[in-house]
Amino acid sequence: MIDVRQLPDAWDTFYRVFGEKGREVEGLYDIYYQISTAIFDYRIREDLSQTKLAKKLGVTQAMVSKLESGDYNYSVEQLWKISQKLGLKL
Repeated sequence: MIDVRQLPDAWDTFYRVFGEKGREVEGLYDIYYQISTAIFDYRIREDLSQTKLAKKLGVTQAMVSKLESGDYNYSVEQLWKISQKLGLKL
């Protein structure tokens, strides 16, 4: 049986393989994570379904799903519009 405490740190391995480019990508994914969790947290706090949030934003439920999963490459304009409709700080 493998003792997981003996495994190397995943981020150290990632940085060794991808170097500085890996650190840049990590930063980008951190931003996506913050955006997606802010949208998800808003929806849960307001007790909205994805469909109801989609109507509020003027998008499809599938788009809300992508926004919450971080599986979407936002433009600054799109982020600004979302933040204005939800009353969130960009």
